[in-house]
Amino acid sequence: MDFILPVSEVRRRLPSLVKLIKKEEKNLIITKNGRPVAVMITPELLETFEIMSDPKLMAALKRAEAGVAKGRVYTHKEVFKGV
Repeated sequence: MDFILPVSEVRRRLPSLVKLIKKEEKNLIITKNGRPVAVMITPELLETFEIMSDPKLMAALKRAEAGVAKGRVYTHKEVFKGV
């Protein structure tokens, strides 16, 4: 479950919250006047979101997965032969 805290508490506890989010691998939803206004996430989750939001990269990953499923795999030597 995510953590939900008001911005005033986040200000007071920021260093410890950063450690907690990293350790627990959870998100921090920051509220103002009871409404969500921001989210603090781990760098790994941000990277995942960035990858998933890139249509070209996602298409390339799907093609690669299909190739692996069909047995089209190459060794490191084969890929870099002649380089």
